[in-house]
Amino acid sequence: MKGSRLYIDLFKVFRDVAETKNFSRAAEQNYITQSAVSQQISFLEEHFGKQLIIRGKGIFSLTQEGTIFLKACEDILQTYQHTLDELDGELKDIAQTVNIEAIYTIGFYHIPPLVKSFMIKYNHINLHIEYNRSDRIYTNVIHGVCDFGVVAYPFQHPLIHIEYGPDEELLFVCCPQDKLAKKKKIHLKDLKDKNFIAFNKEIPTRQAVDKILKEHKVKVITIHEFDNVETLKQSVELGDGVSLLPEATVQKELKRKTLVSISIEEGPFYRKTGIITRKDRPISKATQEAIKYLSQ
Repeated sequence: MKGSRLYIDLFKVFRDVAETKNFSRAAEQNYITQSAVSQQISFLEEHFGKQLIIRGKGIFSLTQEGTIFLKACEDILQTYQHTLDELDGELKDIAQTVNIEAIYTIGFYHIPPLVKSFMIKYNHINLHIEYNRSDRIYTNVIHGVCDFGVVAYPFQHPLIHIEYGPDEELLFVCCPQDKLAKKKKIHLKDLKDKNFIAFNKEIPTRQAVDKILKEHKVKVITIHEFDNVETLKQSVELGDGVSLLPEATVQKELKRKTLVSISIEEGPFYRKTGIITRKDRPISKATQEAIKYLSQ
């Protein structure tokens, strides 16, 4: 939960708790933990300053305020569904906003021209984009904070639908002064004991690069780890070390010749990309159209 805002899934969780009279069952229905359900109910009670549920050993009942809130939840969820059904018709000239979250290395380098093209065609639809880490994007898609997410190496989740996008090549890059820069082609074994600049371990692209190196029995010396690709590239440009980076993120530097890319004999290697949405949530026509554009 972000700040004090109320999201549609909070109303659904409260309704499911009230209907099942069981926190554990409500958690199962929403693919979250029982602790998460308890936290969400506590958040609602703190937000409104009212006790909504009387609970104890063998006791479960709604307070008067809880009963009023349950009716509101049912009305809100029904209105929300009706609104989505209406939007699922034709794309009319109604001002709409589609909230998107993307990892930086896709959102910053791939999405802008597609957004520009989309908004020329649908000037009444605003595509609001925020950048985030993959794990947080999954959480925000599940909780309804954003309409869909754009990630690398999408992973399966019972609540998530994945629409795979084009694979993107991972390029070996180094500064022009590096000894390997003169080669026409390299082997991965040439990276053995080489100073290496990497993403943070929590980032899926880093995990994929580590897997590539491990599978080819190549041990590098990771001297820097960054969560920001711009900082990572600057470190490589300064000659601190070499790296494997998504092709789109280094086009500008390759053109300026501040970085050199050399093909890998064992390659090419690719990273998978995908757009994620929540399976059990209807998707508006505007969101469907945005997904179609951004999956190009």
